[in-house]
Amino acid sequence: MTTFNLYLRLIGFILLFCGITPAHATEFSTLLGLGQENFGFTVESFGLGDQNIAFEPNMAGLSRLGLSYGDYSVGTSFRSSSAELNPEKGKTTFFDIQLGYHNRKWGVDTFYQTYTGFFIANTNLIQVYPDLKFQHYGIMARYALNDSDFSVASLMDQSDEIKKSAGKYYLVSGLRQHIMETSTSLLQAENAGMNTELENLRKMKVFSYNAGIGAGKYWVSDNHFFIGAVLDLIGTLGFYDFEDTTQVKEKTSYGTLSYNAKVGFGYAGQTFRAGASLAADLTTLRTPGKAYIKPTAQRTLFYLRIVY
Repeated sequence: MTTFNLYLRLIGFILLFCGITPAHATEFSTLLGLGQENFGFTVESFGLGDQNIAFEPNMAGLSRLGLSYGDYSVGTSFRSSSAELNPEKGKTTFFDIQLGYHNRKWGVDTFYQTYTGFFIANTNLIQVYPDLKFQHYGIMARYALNDSDFSVASLMDQSDEIKKSAGKYYLVSGLRQHIMETSTSLLQAENAGMNTELENLRKMKVFSYNAGIGAGKYWVSDNHFFIGAVLDLIGTLGFYDFEDTTQVKEKTSYGTLSYNAKVGFGYAGQTFRAGASLAADLTTLRTPGKAYIKPTAQRTLFYLRIVY
């Protein structure tokens, strides 16, 4: 890895966990977390039955450090490719930035993810795609339809204070771009001939409008333990550009359903706060041959936050 790439990755990870989050009282807190964050995708319904192929990057876990003061939070994470630990799964290079702002009324998430190098995860014989590249970037926003103390930032890492049980309904909307490029077929040798159009696909570019509804709720007990979730159901209108092995280009559009889900639980004390959170964003995209590609971004975090 070059020094330039190392600096890019370090900057990306610093920005990844930089965000502005609200708090009802001015307080200073530190956070230490461990977790896993991955971006992968599945190819589904390409043949008879429910056949699917899962593509995953060869990534290591992450550790996270963070500070919060009043309405602001900043953090950094440390992470690398795990090619040294699992060389049979190939090497993944990546650049991943995610920035967000959430208060108790509205929020915005922006993201830029590009991963090169995947392996097939759901077969006995590992197959590596070293030049398979997937990019995902865009902006998504949410707006609360009712007033309450519920906060997405509280649910995910308690950078906002959890005071009591609360819930909200949201409108969700945004713009996204997905780009997939490969020099070889996404289908394995045993699937040859099942779906010629998908087998010949080499590049897919999708710009999409996204709009839907969401709901969030958490419950807090008298002894400060909490559990909660956010679920968004989103309609995705995608405008597609396909390119096949003969470099023939096709333009079309499809409507699909996508979803975002966030789950959190833990202890919301006055001085010590601890918990775990899981976030998953799944987008449903169509391909030639009436199959589907479903990119998914996932993050799991176990954390301890100390308030001063």
